[in-house]
Amino acid sequence: MQFLGRKLHGNYQGEVNSDVKQRPTGWRVKHRAKGNSIKMYDKLSVLRIETTMNNAREFKAPYTAADGARCWKLMNKGVANFWRCYQVGQQANQRYLQALAALPLQGEGVQALDALCRPQTKQGKRYARFNPLEAETCRGFAAVLAGEQLIHGFRNRDLQAQLHPQPPAAAREAKRRCARLSCWIAKLRGHGLIAKVKDARLYRVTEHGRRAMSATLQYRLSDFPSAHCSI
Repeated sequence: MQFLGRKLHGNYQGEVNSDVKQRPTGWRVKHRAKGNSIKMYDKLSVLRIETTMNNAREFKAPYTAADGARCWKLMNKGVANFWRCYQVGQQANQRYLQALAALPLQGEGVQALDALCRPQTKQGKRYARFNPLEAETCRGFAAVLAGEQLIHGFRNRDLQAQLHPQPPAAAREAKRRCARLSCWIAKLRGHGLIAKVKDARLYRVTEHGRRAMSATLQYRLSDFPSAHCSI
């Protein structure tokens, strides 16, 4: 859903599923949502990502109204919108490839993991190290790397919704959660894992942050599988 630029909500009526199939030339992984899909092939050992759009009205395109005003409407599947179809497909492919790039724990991932374990100093302020084996740290990283956060960015309240599904029992607890996550966000920024969006209280994960936090989660879940339930 997030790769296709869609947000999952309770009123969504479409079918969403994924499947994998082995073929003589390689494997095919397919993710479907309301007639649109993202497919990944390794045909003849060449990785290929493909976005197929059969239901164009799931997306929007800019149109010019009769009075000359520009507005966004449901996209029609026609020649005039080929450029928009290309744009939507290219963006979906890029999101998918960026997510795949963070998966393998290779050289850059190991270096990023090492950097997390050391204190960092930024603009004269010192930020404590992270503990990659700590369950609370991994839960925080998983919340930051959630699909909706990677596409739209996140705020303090978005992380609260990820980490604390239950509403606070009192106003004092709500303030405590907000303050704790503000310190957590400042620490993430100090290590270069996230960056603030200009003129907005919005944060996005950096490329370094994607590598480092993904490496942390893979390290914990693959080498310490019994701890999976605590994340």
